[in-house]
Amino acid sequence: MTVAEPTRSVPASGTSGAEVLRLARRSREAAIERLRALDPEVQAGLALELRPEVRVEFLLLCDHPERVVPHLPDAAVAITARASGMSDAAFLLETGTSSQAQACLDLDCWRSGALEPGRVVEWLDALVEAGPETVGRLFGKTDLEVWIVALRGTVEVQVLGSEEDKPDGWFSVDGVVYWGVRDPFDPARIEQLVRALFDRCQQDYWRLVYGLLFESSAECEEWALRWRTGRLADLGFPEREQAMRLYRPLEPEEARVFEALEETAAVVERQVLPRQLRGTLLGESLGLLPARRAADVLGYVLGVANAVAVADRLRLSDSDAIPGALEKAVRGIDGGLRRLAELRGRPPEEVLDATAPTDLFRIGATRDSTLQPPPPDPEESDADTSD
Repeated sequence: MTVAEPTRSVPASGTSGAEVLRLARRSREAAIERLRALDPEVQAGLALELRPEVRVEFLLLCDHPERVVPHLPDAAVAITARASGMSDAAFLLETGTSSQAQACLDLDCWRSGALEPGRVVEWLDALVEAGPETVGRLFGKTDLEVWIVALRGTVEVQVLGSEEDKPDGWFSVDGVVYWGVRDPFDPARIEQLVRALFDRCQQDYWRLVYGLLFESSAECEEWALRWRTGRLADLGFPEREQAMRLYRPLEPEEARVFEALEETAAVVERQVLPRQLRGTLLGESLGLLPARRAADVLGYVLGVANAVAVADRLRLSDSDAIPGALEKAVRGIDGGLRRLAELRGRPPEEVLDATAPTDLFRIGATRDSTLQPPPPDPEESDADTSD
């Protein structure tokens, strides 16, 4: 499975997200009234039809966006916020779920297995802006270790007795633990965070205090990476070492052959294919396979795209990351499928039915240098680029 946002069908009424926005720009009241007739899940589907940067404009037309946003795929929240320049991140966190908030950290705040504290700070700022209730609801449901790493170094914590001198400019919400803040954090924001935790969820407050006092940043980042890796694996994203196997050279003669499945059923409809497959040999071949088999093969194709995204170090919160990875995966599979069909003297759909899409991509990438992974970033370690 991929975190790419799924295509939603247009409701039977014929309403589309774009139509609602066009109507709203003529008559906001009329657009709101049209949306009132639709269930929250349908409203979420209409939002997904739109470009990420205009989705919040649509969601603000809904009477109860807090009922609509939870129906969005978790990845859509991070993608939408980044496409809006983070200006709408607080609204999305306020109306979203804890799993969506965690996905924002997982997809947006890591690069090549390393946490980017600056990005975490942006989400922390959005969380505080969303208000104390949202802080209390979401902070403890996301990885505490990520927050500790981001706060460490610029937020100091000391436990002081009543007779001890208090550092100038520091604050305390309990008279025992004192907080000092340096750039780039806004002291007012940190105080809002701390007060919200103390007032609404003291367990999370004390977990943060103890973490900042006693946990090492290296260990926190290591544990956070492990949990993130597991969550991304559940979404179909392999670890990078495994993903890089996609670029191992493979000659057509070495491709594994599987027994083709027999099934008599309607073929997959062309219009349900992702746009990256339309007009390609892969798309044509999928359209000639039985429906169930075509759905299985398409799932493996999306898995190849996920591996491309990981191997190429794409930021998964970028709106063009997964579509771009899928386009590259299709180009590689198309090339491998064409070459293998020529070699075996079989129709492409039969070759596709009997060959792993991973092998087809490897064949295509072996023959086409433009499909190779991009060079590593200069700041990445030798260990990370040795794949």
